[in-house]
This record gives sequence, structure tokens and C-alpha cells, in this order.
Amino acid sequence: MEKGFSVPSPASGIGSFSAWVSIAILCALALAGCDVDRSKAAKNPHKIVTLTPSATEVVAALGATDRLIGVDEFSTFPPAVNSLPKVGSFLQPSFETIVRLRPDLVIGDDIHDDAATALRGAGIDVLLSDMHSLPDLRKAFTTIGARLGRDVEAKAAITALDDAIAASRTRRRGRGLRVLIVIDREAGGLGNMVAAANGTWLDELVAITGADNVLTGTAVRYPKVSPEELMRAKPDVILDVSYAADRATALAEWQRLGELPAVKSGRVKVMKDAYLLGPSPRVAEALAAIEAALAPP
Repeated sequence: MEKGFSVPSPASGIGSFSAWVSIAILCALALAGCDVDRSKAAKNPHKIVTLTPSATEVVAALGATDRLIGVDEFSTFPPAVNSLPKVGSFLQPSFETIVRLRPDLVIGDDIHDDAATALRGAGIDVLLSDMHSLPDLRKAFTTIGARLGRDVEAKAAITALDDAIAASRTRRRGRGLRVLIVIDREAGGLGNMVAAANGTWLDELVAITGADNVLTGTAVRYPKVSPEELMRAKPDVILDVSYAADRATALAEWQRLGELPAVKSGRVKVMKDAYLLGPSPRVAEALAAIEAALAPP
């Protein structure tokens, strides 16, 4: 899938980035006469659009949920955002929808660099904040907090984050366990399996509990893995966060690899919580969920 904006009208034939920039310039001219004091809004934005669930949750954690006027279609927390206009998906934000909302600020990820260029051409302020890891989350609190005038709340959020991590490291509920983290596989089977390895969000969380990722040392962050590789890895626990996973059927589907310690002992755990699928301020909840999944049966 390519990053970029969704096209409002397929019949128009406008799909290139240069065409979107042209539209952005026209929008900028149309907006030039509006009565919004952009310099004031730039310092203290109160009409915010977010392009990722992570950005939405950071804004909410800073106590600024009431400033959100639009979110991406995958943002579901806090519940208040479910009634807001949707501005497209993570990879395909809708330029037309965002411009129509006339936000003071759009907050996105590093993948939205082309989108940011076009939106800025339309006179809309954009803040891009990487959100892939715990260090990114800390930085996002600081950067977004400063931008929203929520520095005190940002410091408090970082303190809560660090306290949750320190508490989990002290408990070491995963100590001695070898864990496999599956993020994708085929429905009803174990084909086309992709797992989380070094430097991923879930790998970071599992490591905090004291457990070892069986794919530590893998050259890529999200490697494809074969049943043969898993038989050699011998995980004690399998965390299945794939879209295909179903709590009612997952253990039966994993019986194809019934010799794995995790399958033998029934320690295949399906986990669907949004705060596990991508960086989220809800680190305390994520660590508690992982610790519970790693607990003895």
C-alpha cells in the first residue's frame, strides 16, 4: 500500500502527489479570507485532527480530548472520539475531509510526510511525531505537550509511564519464559506467519516483564517465520495478536505444532487490545495484560 491521500473522486483521474499539491494551493487561496487568527491558533490549537490512534491517545492523555474535531478511522479510545468525523485510514488520510474540518493543527506520524506537505500548502499546521517505540512515546508527550500548552500534563504522563515500567521490571512476571509474538497469520491456519522481533512495540513490553523474545537477534523487526523455525525456537508462551486469531479456535489451530511447549501446555494467548497493537500511553494496562498472559495456567 502506498502512503498518501485518498482520492475524493476516482473519475477525476487525480491521483498524483503533484495534483494534490495543486489542490492544496487552491484550498489555501479559498481559506485565505477566513476569520481564523492562524498565529494565535498556532500557539494554542483548539481544533485538532489526528491521523493515528497513537496520536489520538496522546492528545487524550494530555487532557485535550475536547480539542479533537476529527480522527483516523482506527482511533477508538477514549470512547468520546467514536462520535467524531473520520478522516481516513493511517495510510490513506482524506485531504478533502481534513480541509473541510478547518483544523488549527493536524498531528500525524513520520509516514505522513507527503500529507504534511500538501496540508501545509493549504494553510494547515501539521506536527509529525514518530510513534514506534517507548522512547518515541516519551518524546511525543514532550513535543505534543509543548505544542498544546500542556507541559505539566506531559511531565506527569512521562512519570506515570516510567513508574509503570519500573513496577513491571521489579515484578519480573515473565522471568525465564521464551515468548513468541505473532502479529499476522492466515485465517484458520498457521500459514504466512509474521512475528514481532527486536525493537518492536510488543518486543519492548515483553522484555520489560523479564521474558525473552524467541526471535531476539533477528535482522528484521517483523520477520516471516515458518513452522520449522518455531519448532527450533520452542516458545513457552505464544502471544497471538493477529487479526485472524480467535479465542475460541486459536489453540485448536495451533495444534498443527502440538509439540511446541506453548501448545502442549495450552499457553497460546489471543490478545486483541488496541494498546498492544501499537504505541499507546496505556502502558500500565498493556504490561498488566502481558503479565496476565504470561502467568502459569
